Amino acid sequence: MSSSSKMSTREIVLSAIIAALYVAITFVFSAISYGPVQFRIAEMLNCLIIYDKRYIWGITLGVLISNLQSTLGIIDITWGTLTTVITLTVVYFVTKKITDRRVQLAICVLITTVLMGFLVAFELTYVLKSPFLYTWLTVSLGELVVMLAGAFVIYFLGNTINLSLESR
Repeated sequence: MSSSSKMSTREIVLSAIIAALYVAITFVFSAISYGPVQFRIAEMLNCLIIYDKRYIWGITLGVLISNLQSTLGIIDITWGTLTTVITLTVVYFVTKKITDRRVQLAICVLITTVLMGFLVAFELTYVLKSPFLYTWLTVSLGELVVMLAGAFVIYFLGNTINLSLESR
């Protein structure tokens, strides 16, 4: 393995901080972070993928740890975590050649709203027997609200500080 493909200690620490931030936000707002109608505020961190693909690891770890609290147990721990990896990977590949941050963020919001909503609705329909279309709609609406807010916050943060995990 070449040294360019290894994560530096700094990158590992920053990923751990993102994971901890995701978990803290999810736990503080746990009453609205789970179920067919949810506003998982920590999802706004998904917008960070626009700045560096390595945020996938910190966000995914945060989802995994947060889903340990889920009443759906191992299904939410595994499927919810996999859903995040899939969605963020799609966002990365779709946006990686686009240079306009606003366009990247808009695409990120769109993909996470539709794909994350679909995959979470699939899980909740399977486990809770909730109606799929209703669940897809409610989860997607919650995701849309959170991701829109996140896109604005992350965009303005990105204009103020360097959000890349690269060492300067």
